[in-house]
Amino acid sequence: MPQAATTPRSTERGLALLRVVADHAAVRAAGRPATGLALADAARAVGLSPSTAMRQLRSLEAAGFVTRDNEGRYLPGAELLRIARSLTGSTTLPRLAEGVLDELAAATGESAYLAEPDGSKHAVYVAMAAGHHAVRHVSWLGNRVPRKDTAVGAALGGKVDASGVAVRTDAVEDGITAVSAPVRDDTGRIVAAVSVVGLSFRQVDGTLKATSRAVAHSAAQLTAALGGTQPTKARTGR
Repeated sequence: MPQAATTPRSTERGLALLRVVADHAAVRAAGRPATGLALADAARAVGLSPSTAMRQLRSLEAAGFVTRDNEGRYLPGAELLRIARSLTGSTTLPRLAEGVLDELAAATGESAYLAEPDGSKHAVYVAMAAGHHAVRHVSWLGNRVPRKDTAVGAALGGKVDASGVAVRTDAVEDGITAVSAPVRDDTGRIVAAVSVVGLSFRQVDGTLKATSRAVAHSAAQLTAALGGTQPTKARTGR
């Protein structure tokens, strides 16, 4: 009976400590380089004695959920960061993209999409915002498209022009031009692509340049939301 009563409380203490370590790192990183949280400060934040907090933190450290810097202060560990990246990079990305795609569709008048890799040869459109032209591209939401020779495939492969986008015409459908840019996570890995898909007769000259700028900006917004940065120089390719 005593063991059953103390186990939930021990778990609660461990989770509370994990929360304050993660929150401290996030707050520090928002304004300047992240630094670890001292044992005394962690214990005080959750109302524990330093000795009790140390035992909990050692267990979290052994499991990879926290780590210590050179001064013995606590930081989020590799396992916690792995879980965070996994959740941010998949489950929440379409939700994060909703507002960005709405703004992109409003700015260009064309349908805007978020695509994620579906194996090495395909991509799937996981979020969209409809364009505002009376004649516009119909929804590709949920569609699986080839990566070869397409704008989204080029973007997912990092093959973009000097402005950071890939432009393709008549790649998937005749009369359609797509402009895509890669979205990167906090490790620099390309995890998705933002695209505008519209009728080719509208996407020419200055309009195409404006669309390219808008797509690159939207991809940069999503990259920043994932904690990443776009390269200062785009790698070009066809």
